[in-house]
Amino acid sequence: MLQRFCFAVLFCLSLVSISAAQTTPEMPQVGGRIIYDIAVFDSDDVELNNGGEIRYARLYVKGKFDGDWFYKLQYDFKGSGAEGLRDAYVGYSGVSFLDSIRIGNFTEYGCLEDTTSSKNIMFMSRSLPALAFIPATRRLGVGVDAHGDVWYAGAGVFGEGAEIDHSEEDGHGISARYVWIPLSKKRNTVHIGAWSQFRTPRGDDVIRYRARPESHIDSTRLQDTGLISNVNHTVAYGMEAAWIIGSASLQGEYMAAIVDRDGFSTENYDGSYVTASWFLTGESLGYNSEGAYLSRVTPLKPLGDKGYGAVSVACRYSTLSLNDHIPGGEMENVTLGVNWYPSSRVRFMLNYGKVQATKEGVDTDVDIVQARAQIDF
Repeated sequence: MLQRFCFAVLFCLSLVSISAAQTTPEMPQVGGRIIYDIAVFDSDDVELNNGGEIRYARLYVKGKFDGDWFYKLQYDFKGSGAEGLRDAYVGYSGVSFLDSIRIGNFTEYGCLEDTTSSKNIMFMSRSLPALAFIPATRRLGVGVDAHGDVWYAGAGVFGEGAEIDHSEEDGHGISARYVWIPLSKKRNTVHIGAWSQFRTPRGDDVIRYRARPESHIDSTRLQDTGLISNVNHTVAYGMEAAWIIGSASLQGEYMAAIVDRDGFSTENYDGSYVTASWFLTGESLGYNSEGAYLSRVTPLKPLGDKGYGAVSVACRYSTLSLNDHIPGGEMENVTLGVNWYPSSRVRFMLNYGKVQATKEGVDTDVDIVQARAQIDF
């Protein structure tokens, strides 16, 4: 029901925007990203397919009209029809005590790593708990954002994603995120936050948690709860912290999910990760204090401008437990990464991952070497 309502309101606001744009036109901004990945797997325990893929091929258009109104439409050509739709929203920023009010299909309020764009995350894949719980996925909804000198807050009501069919009743939920930023300088930032999400499932009352071994090339999940039935609701939550100090940074999060079931025991799953990074060439991680997420890196000396770009090294340890009454498995990953930024909009990545998984007494070890080339504009 919420999905249909959002589509109807979004359509009406789109008509308003077109009408307004005819009287007060502003040139829209057009951009996108192309990201290509390759990966090689080595394991004596499981067969994983080496290969490559276009991970993202996205275009967007966004802009403003009548001063306080804004919009964005983004499409990923890896999908088709509504499957490829990403951002599709209209917003208003004219309320004095809020940054914005948005309605449409956009990113729900969730963890730091999931909120940070795929263009700017430090590794080719997000961490195990973010892959399993997907706290900041795109859904149809209504959300509000606000920030001050030392804080950010956002909250919203959401249905399902735009690509979901209507063969059964939509699930719905609410989510919120709050971040305290006691120190916010160009090369010295402290970030401490928390988020939570309450959701009811779709009409069949079934959900599922699972995770790839931090690589998207092969679809094999080494952890999987299978279909969990008779679900009344789920509560996911997490805590996050990051410290950017000069050319170095530390970042970590804890995430958990509680599944309330009718006639069955409550399921509890959780995971965490910690990341350290360092720029060998003196740059610092970018940070957006208005939205409380990591942003673009700008090389001090781009390639061709008397320099060779920016180079960073990073290490992440992540863990995820999907074992409770349902044996979904446990996994630990150690990932080492090197990032080269010839310019602020081009990046090449090389990751090595060591994976150790256990499910129902069966151990699986995997080594992963993967690389990425990306450009955004």
